[in-house]
Amino acid sequence: MTLPDPVTEASDDRGGSDEKTPLEDPVLMEDDRGSPPPPRMVSIPGPGVFEAFGWLVGVIMLHLVATVIAIMLIVLGLVIVRNDPKLLSDQQQLQLAINDQIGLVMGGDQLLFVIAVTLLVGLRLAVPPAPSSGPWTRLLNRLGCQKIRWPHLAMIVAIVIPVSVSCGQLFVVANRVWQQMLKALPGLPDVQTVQEVNVLSNLAEGLPLPALVFVLAVLPAIGEELVFRGVIGRGLVARTGVVRGVFMTSLLFSVAHLHPAHQLSVFPLGVLLHVIYLATRSILAPILLHFLVNGWAAVLAKASVSMKDQGEGAQLLGGDELMAWYVLLPAVLASLAAVVFFWRSRIEFQEADGKWWWPIYRSVETPLGPAVATRLNPPLSLVMGLVGMLLCFYVVAGWEIYRLVGGG
Repeated sequence: MTLPDPVTEASDDRGGSDEKTPLEDPVLMEDDRGSPPPPRMVSIPGPGVFEAFGWLVGVIMLHLVATVIAIMLIVLGLVIVRNDPKLLSDQQQLQLAINDQIGLVMGGDQLLFVIAVTLLVGLRLAVPPAPSSGPWTRLLNRLGCQKIRWPHLAMIVAIVIPVSVSCGQLFVVANRVWQQMLKALPGLPDVQTVQEVNVLSNLAEGLPLPALVFVLAVLPAIGEELVFRGVIGRGLVARTGVVRGVFMTSLLFSVAHLHPAHQLSVFPLGVLLHVIYLATRSILAPILLHFLVNGWAAVLAKASVSMKDQGEGAQLLGGDELMAWYVLLPAVLASLAAVVFFWRSRIEFQEADGKWWWPIYRSVETPLGPAVATRLNPPLSLVMGLVGMLLCFYVVAGWEIYRLVGGG
């Protein structure tokens, strides 16, 4: 199905909350006399650039505050359990005790972050009110509540490992460059985050797999997607168009991860997450992919710990070694093709008269009137190419893992 691209550029890209801007409605391009209708006032949803940056700062500050609260609660619990008030005055023992409870610290941080984000996002998207719907309906519509179609769901599952490999290998390269820069320029801050190999290994050793998945995958997927796709991305795409909006949202998403190497590696993931969000018109789709990618990292970290004495295979599973080019190439090509596939198979709406409903600005919301959600048909060549690259990746990756663990 070939369709002209809808109008996706908004003429107002200023920051701040929702603003009124005169725009031509692309659905009503001509009136009954063949003349263009007069521009009407349309509410462009926020946040704009300045508010989006404020949300980024807020995310970082929320994590800092949540971490401090979690540490304070854990220390208080240790003092009570051990009946040792002197622990508070012994900085060395206190630091060791906190390090031993790093899983609880991270879990507490993520849990408090998700609770705060859920409340803030709910308030931000429920306001301003709409006369045609209640707060809950309005919130779901603005977040995107379409059912995920089975081709999209199948592709989300199929692309998890290739995307994880592509972004993981980018992190390995970027982290090596960053470590060399730290040696050459000692004044650079040595930022450590949970994404670094040594910290992730400590978490994997200290937490059972279900708890590790909950801390590293479930909570971050919910909290980060609500903020970056649900709020920040909604405003930036509506105000600046799809390309610039997705780019800026993904850039802010990467900056929030603090470590320079990890910032670079999660930027492509942010782009894919946002394209999937716009294509499916469902916040559950990027949450699902985010969860699966992080969950796969947790599984690999746990497997690496259990295989730490098995040499090269364990190092590869641990994410600190480069893969062979014949594994990486199909992973990268499949990831790029997936971005195109999701956009070319996106959900659009047809009104009761059969006409396509084009929004004033690109969003995940549904029309106010009766309309049918239709998934566009991507070119057959694109689908066959994507399936071929996925098959190629899984075959060569399986063979490589079999070879490394001693099978050949």
